Amino acid sequence: MLRVKVIKGVPDVVIALEGSLDMGTGEALQRAVDELNLNRIHSLTFSLSGLEIIDSTGIGQLIGYHRALSQRNGRVYLENDNAEIEEILGLIGVREILRS
Repeated sequence: MLRVKVIKGVPDVVIALEGSLDMGTGEALQRAVDELNLNRIHSLTFSLSGLEIIDSTGIGQLIGYHRALSQRNGRVYLENDNAEIEEILGLIGVREILRS
């Protein structure tokens, strides 16, 4: 299960994620972001500290948001103090693309 909470709204959005971001739960994140309208967002920060699991589908979503906002001169940031999630992000190179 994934809990998605929009903490701060447009144009500088903060979204807190809790639970699992994977193939089975990514739709919940997609719905929340769709409601925000990417055309109106300058920056999108994902707080990952509440995540227990993230798989390649979830990582792909985050990178997809990065690409979409980059085309509009926007930015995506990741906030995270979960050591296990941070290790995964570092090992596969996400941290080279998305910074804190």
